[in-house]
Amino acid sequence: MMHADIDFLRELNKPGREELARAFLPHTYAKKSLMFSPRDERDAVFIITKGRARVYLAYEDKEFTLAILERGDVYSTHTRAYVAALQDTTIMSAETVHIHRQLLRIPEFTGTMVRVLGEVLRHSISIIDNLAFRDVEKRLRSFLAFECSRAGADQPGGGTLLDLGLTTEHLASLLGTTRQTLSTILNTLSRSGLLEMRGRGVFFVPAVEALDEERPAG
Repeated sequence: MMHADIDFLRELNKPGREELARAFLPHTYAKKSLMFSPRDERDAVFIITKGRARVYLAYEDKEFTLAILERGDVYSTHTRAYVAALQDTTIMSAETVHIHRQLLRIPEFTGTMVRVLGEVLRHSISIIDNLAFRDVEKRLRSFLAFECSRAGADQPGGGTLLDLGLTTEHLASLLGTTRQTLSTILNTLSRSGLLEMRGRGVFFVPAVEALDEERPAG
């Protein structure tokens, strides 16, 4: 869900990048297992090759999701974030020092890294903007509308089916709210006809554009 247009797996398979590809080693993690934490000393870059992972901050009993990583997404371990497997997940990881060497050896790869870092920064600014200036309902509606445009399946009779594959807890954490508040808002949107809940993390949206419309006050 980083939404980058750059697939690092495809980038690694380009001619002339065999040495770079060899720097990345495979690792597999079981569903719900912790992949990385702020306590890890390893400084590495990793790419999701299979499954999904959640990047989040944690303090005492509170968690806040920063991103959901999917196949082709890239991230780094040197942040303060935790990374956990939402499914059985496989990654390719390389020490950051090896990546630095490749940036010197392959100038065009530097451009790719800059675009990826720019995408990560854009995503972070978007999170801050939503938390600072939008209430929870607006954050949810904006998120669902974007995900429908990105990964939704248009239905023959009209509308869009969206399978986020996220629990209510994970979705609430992604939006910076509580599970109870999120459930209340989802029920409100359902009663208003803006969406139908069809299972855990599965939504049917009759008209995606309606999610972006301002609701009348009161």
